[in-house]
Amino acid sequence: MTTTVAKAKRAVTGGGIVAVLTALALALLGAGNASAVDKSLTFSGSFPLIGTQTVATVIHVNVPASVKRGTTVTVPFSIDVNAGQTAADGLRLVGATQISGTISASVSVKASNGTVYNVPVSLPIGATPVPATGPLTFTASGSVAFALPASAATGPATVSVNPNASSHIVTNSALGAFDVALTLSPASQNTTLGTSNITS
Repeated sequence: MTTTVAKAKRAVTGGGIVAVLTALALALLGAGNASAVDKSLTFSGSFPLIGTQTVATVIHVNVPASVKRGTTVTVPFSIDVNAGQTAADGLRLVGATQISGTISASVSVKASNGTVYNVPVSLPIGATPVPATGPLTFTASGSVAFALPASAATGPATVSVNPNASSHIVTNSALGAFDVALTLSPASQNTTLGTSNITS
């Protein structure tokens, strides 16, 4: 840490503001300060026209090694979605060639004293072509900002995905936009993303 700050000071002297920001970012968010997680989970939801379908997801998030209570933490968060062949066939049937929208979900942070804090997750789905053949796949990506109360218990906290989510899908067809409520299926899946230490 001392060496990194010294490098930052030298960068200031040389007028290298970019180097300063890089050095400080490495000091605060360097190796070991976050854990990259790739969590595969499946959900079930009812789609218009085609009924209930299984949706496979892979959640990508950097779980911070520690979170200071009362301060805001922002972490990158993305979800890869495979809605399956039938979903793609349904969209092709109504002439949809592109989708976009939003995925809304939540993550729970369970403190050492058992108190659970829910963190909302809202990620945009960028404009994505509906493939001519094969399953419908897309990615929702962005970041999640959250702050634990100043009264939160310090110590290790478990970070998990909550079992309910929803997606708002916008198509460029007569089908227009629709919402799909999603539920973890099967419910027995391990939804833990990792552990973060709450500090004062």
